[in-house]
Amino acid sequence: MLDDIEAGPPDPMYTLKKWADGDTCDQKADLGAKVELSKQSLGHDYEVTTGNPEFLHHAARLILGQDCSRLASSHVASVQTISGTGANHLAVLLLAKCIVPQPKVFIGTPSWGNYKPMLDLVGLSTVEYPHYNEIDRTLDFPSILAAITSAPRNSVFIFQSCCNNPTGADPSQEQWHELAMALRAGDHIPLFDSAYQGLGRGLEEDSFAVRLFAKLGFSMITPGHWGHILEECGLFSFLKLSPRQCSVLIQEFHIYLPPNGRINISGLNKSNVERVARAIDYVVRLPDA
Repeated sequence: MLDDIEAGPPDPMYTLKKWADGDTCDQKADLGAKVELSKQSLGHDYEVTTGNPEFLHHAARLILGQDCSRLASSHVASVQTISGTGANHLAVLLLAKCIVPQPKVFIGTPSWGNYKPMLDLVGLSTVEYPHYNEIDRTLDFPSILAAITSAPRNSVFIFQSCCNNPTGADPSQEQWHELAMALRAGDHIPLFDSAYQGLGRGLEEDSFAVRLFAKLGFSMITPGHWGHILEECGLFSFLKLSPRQCSVLIQEFHIYLPPNGRINISGLNKSNVERVARAIDYVVRLPDA
């Protein structure tokens, strides 16, 4: 995917900063910086265009693993961005500008609300497919596979590598293997959004999907029935609540959540969890709710 991308023009300030940062002389004077530094400055000022090299070095190893062979073979390009939204925007901008013809981008629904607007902004066509079973509140794995196998070759699929927002429903390791094989058969590109690594089952297990796809050589850009709660992972739980039930929770109980029923469980604590549970129990018993 990256083979045909042409390098941009050299930035003389980028080169100058790399030289200055690498100079260990205690008498050096960096006259290229656009900041005024005190004698006690720690150097937390302008970074080079792609970000802090040391941060990028460790970030790549955090998600791909210290022993990832693709790191040693220089098959990984890293860039520092402003927040998760900035990272996703830069990824889809790369897809829009550097892949010819432009690929279709597939988004599982329900999903994070920013994916489609940012894809529309860069001019990429999107296809939505259900990746969540609204009846039993679990991952709709057959639907994901069907979307992959029916997609045009060289399509892009956006996945959240762990702790899915808003559903909390992640594929199992076996399902990730099956998805990888289906994606490979169609020459598709996975774009992993890894916003919550470490907040589900730990730093290592939460990076399973990304590490699997890297090992396989992919080109990658990085409740009714309440039983699903025990199977969900991460900060979010997708409760089977109607917009009216959510509104009652807000208006009568001062419990705030979006109308789709997605809650951030980190908002629960020992002092409020029982009250919240009783309020939810109340609204699900309302007639015509």
